Amino acid sequence: MTAAPASLTVIVPILNGTSFVSETLRSVKSQTLPADEIVVVDDGSSDESADIVRREHPDAVLIRQPGAGAAAARNAGARRARCEALAFVDHDDVWLPERNAALLHAWSANPEADAICGAFRLLGEPWASDDERLSRAEGGQAPFLVRTLLIRRSCWIALGGMRGEGDGVEDLDLYLRLTEAGANILRIDAATLIYRTHGANQSLAAVRHSGALLSTLRAAVLRRRA
Repeated sequence: MTAAPASLTVIVPILNGTSFVSETLRSVKSQTLPADEIVVVDDGSSDESADIVRREHPDAVLIRQPGAGAAAARNAGARRARCEALAFVDHDDVWLPERNAALLHAWSANPEADAICGAFRLLGEPWASDDERLSRAEGGQAPFLVRTLLIRRSCWIALGGMRGEGDGVEDLDLYLRLTEAGANILRIDAATLIYRTHGANQSLAAVRHSGALLSTLRAAVLRRRA
């Protein structure tokens, strides 16, 4: 019988995250059920993000790489991870204290799952513009956002990790490939992500390019026809 994962690595990609990264890492380390390992991947920051991590969070593993995009940073973190399950949080997002406990307890009750996801809430900075699509989805289960997930590392590796060219649809592509592979994705109602919106959100800006979205959906259709 398949067992639920017994250990958890949190992967945090950073790109010029001085304004938010320490708050993000504090929320990761304030979990009622802490992770076993935190891996921070600095993706070519030109600010002091890496220095903040070294100074304020010396217990985190820090990897630095030339800027290659969030997908490549998450893949680098997954390769370095030593635990059975992976979680992802961007440098500007926040976790509620019960996040890990809610997901891992549900996984223990459903050990056959390959991944488990929850809901998300929005935290908009005063200067941020609203995104109607995110607002409509708020509060719902969001397996298409990798930051709401826990996923088996073995499942991540088998899929080849994330794909993407910084076009903002890497999360959707991963979710589509998970479903095509027959992955068992368990859904719970608990909020597992506080998604911060602000003027510098790269993923939020990139996803507005509908061409990338259409290409991702077309690729999924072609895979199913093959």
